[in-house]
Amino acid sequence: MIGLAKGIELAVQAGELIPDWIMKMSEAGNNQFYSIRNGRRYCYHPAGQEYIEIPGQSAVIHLDYLRTQTPVYKNDEVVLHDIGDGVLCLEFRSKMNAIGEGILRGIQESIRIAEEGEWKGLVIGNNAQNFTVGANLMMVAMMAYQQEWDELNTAIHLFQQTTMRCRYSRIPVVAATQGYVFGGGGEAIMHCDGVVAAAESYIGLVEVGVGLIPGGGGTKEFAVRMSDSFSEGDVQVNTLIDHFKTIATAAVATSANEAFDLGYLLPGKDDVSINLEQHIFRAKSRVLTLADHYVQPILRDDITVLGRGGLATLYAAANELKLGNWASDHDIKIARKVAWVLCGGDLTGAQTVSEQYLLDVEREAFMSLCGEQKTLERVQHMLQTGKPLRN
Repeated sequence: MIGLAKGIELAVQAGELIPDWIMKMSEAGNNQFYSIRNGRRYCYHPAGQEYIEIPGQSAVIHLDYLRTQTPVYKNDEVVLHDIGDGVLCLEFRSKMNAIGEGILRGIQESIRIAEEGEWKGLVIGNNAQNFTVGANLMMVAMMAYQQEWDELNTAIHLFQQTTMRCRYSRIPVVAATQGYVFGGGGEAIMHCDGVVAAAESYIGLVEVGVGLIPGGGGTKEFAVRMSDSFSEGDVQVNTLIDHFKTIATAAVATSANEAFDLGYLLPGKDDVSINLEQHIFRAKSRVLTLADHYVQPILRDDITVLGRGGLATLYAAANELKLGNWASDHDIKIARKVAWVLCGGDLTGAQTVSEQYLLDVEREAFMSLCGEQKTLERVQHMLQTGKPLRN
């Protein structure tokens, strides 16, 4: 904090003896024991009187070590780094990495830069304690309180299109996560081509806790994954109930491995990194592997939803919770909105729909809950106390 030269001066004044190697180091103009060069950390070697690279960094990427480089792109909430081998890394820089308009615009712009330039792909990751705490709840609350419905609809639509951009880009997009991966962060990574999650990644769609449903493509994505899991002869309603329960109870995985059980991560697509220091490097390696034969996906219109049959089952399950005093009236209203999206709305029976159809249904359900007084009370309580309100 005070610097090497001042430290030597104060030590000498206190009558302490300074080792010869430190005096030689200082006299040679070297004023620190550690330095950052070309994205790697070096330490001063007393015997050789020079800086040498600290071993064991070949599979580690620290974004702090790249601060001296000129970023490829930046705004107030993101920084886009060149992490070598033609791969970019988008780092969130907002308070608690909360996802607001700056991050959403940053994701879209980063993908555009990667697509139009000589880049192989994009990693979305950071070295903060938490990947992200979710969407900027204050922004949603202000629009809802002021009844700026057109602006709120535009904001939710931007969120949905950003997560969809991660899936339907011309280059591979891989997320590297750690710590909290809540709400909008969970929705974003579910749309990436792959996820390398540190073992202690706590992934969850927690919007129900503030009286909302996942509105950035998360509820839609559970419907897609549910459809993909169906096979001929399956009892489909069991899978429907499992996916419904995950969202309606705001279940959070207590580890990356549990996230597979809850459906947030998928076997064969996503991986777990036991070593937290390596998760961005491993995500970069995944990008390079995918880039060799990457083909831009095609928008889907083959998603099977169960319509009224599924709604009847989920409504009955929600009603049992109400009768058993396990849920309030507003809890049931939120649960029914989740069921509505998962089942594709009021369809006469099981049929196939497009992703965009489900996104529109999801956005309408989200907007309708934003107009509920009890939802606004829950949002306000969360912003003021950091704890969920049961009303």
